[in-house]
Amino acid sequence: MRIAIIATYPPRQCGIATFTHDFYRTLPADESSHGIIALSDGSEGSFPPEVCLTIHRNERLDYIEAAEYINTHFDVCVLQHEYGIFGGEAGDYILDTLSRLTIPTISNLHTVLQHPSSKEHEVLKRICAQSKGVTVMTDTAIQLLQRVFEVPAAKIQLIPHGVPNFDYNQLEAKKQLGFTDRKVMLTFGFLGRNKGIETAIEAVAKVQDPSLLYVVLGTTHPNVLREQGETYRELLEEQITASGLTDRVQLLNTFASEELLVTYLTACDIYVTPYPHENQISSGTLSFAIGAGAAVISTPYWYAKDLLANDRGLLFDFHDAFGLAEHINYLLDDPLALAKYRRNAASYGRLTSWNNVSKSYYDYLKQISVSMPTIELHKESKKVANLFLADRNRLSS
Repeated sequence: MRIAIIATYPPRQCGIATFTHDFYRTLPADESSHGIIALSDGSEGSFPPEVCLTIHRNERLDYIEAAEYINTHFDVCVLQHEYGIFGGEAGDYILDTLSRLTIPTISNLHTVLQHPSSKEHEVLKRICAQSKGVTVMTDTAIQLLQRVFEVPAAKIQLIPHGVPNFDYNQLEAKKQLGFTDRKVMLTFGFLGRNKGIETAIEAVAKVQDPSLLYVVLGTTHPNVLREQGETYRELLEEQITASGLTDRVQLLNTFASEELLVTYLTACDIYVTPYPHENQISSGTLSFAIGAGAAVISTPYWYAKDLLANDRGLLFDFHDAFGLAEHINYLLDDPLALAKYRRNAASYGRLTSWNNVSKSYYDYLKQISVSMPTIELHKESKKVANLFLADRNRLSS
């Protein structure tokens, strides 16, 4: 079974690209039979050899020609969907690809909105209609797809976010990073005003244990950097200095390789996601932290509420630095409680290793691909061939 994956891809620095790279390299099959159809915004330079075709984000003809290439070379297609990575209004250019595919398509949705704009609603509803199956990462996403977008339950499959393998050797990881005598709290990912880091810094000032070190690992999001520069990072640095926390908070302006990221996650005692809004349906950073066996404290955005159920973590209210500080103090004052949350997280994390998650995807793709009627495919092929000719003439003129 030859699988085409449409997504952003490294060296692009974004969560979808990282997800796709991990998914691709852990597929339980000969990698040479699969290929990446990479979305490009011009920032990537050169792609690795598994990228067999590039779609330039704002070139509509690329989306149309990609469908012809995929139909010719692959048996099934997986779309990694996030509105912002595709061209057009609400990313609607990707519909030009999906409507022309004659092989089965699975769409993996990284964002499902509770209150979409009319165009966002239209685009996602059409994506789901043109997909043989739809995969999401939480029960909340399933409920939203059914209630807001009227997607039949039978078409939706729950597959969790994959995480790397961890050895859980915290002492060694702390030694490597120079954190041997510190209790480490970590946040990682792209920096931007929608991450709530200022709330976590405010909470650190209220933590009693002087050994606590809060590490914020990650570069400023490329889009934020392009539009606003480093104003948010500079604001946080000013907050750290004004609060007298220069020895307790580190802002590391580094896009971490997976190896370095695994080391930081293994070293941390507590992981915090202080996001200020609830409408986030997935979070690779939170999934990785659970996989690493960190004691997680988070605001109650949708993905966190689903992932931290069953005593896998603690929740505090949005913008509530005092509530976050209370949780941190509780865990640092009670080693048994800290160990319990770490143990529960690690147990769940082992189940969601990328090896297990990719196997679930692969089995689902096999199930979908064999259920596609051959007669229906032949009819679609003729229809699509005519569409290609018409589109090339129209967009090339």
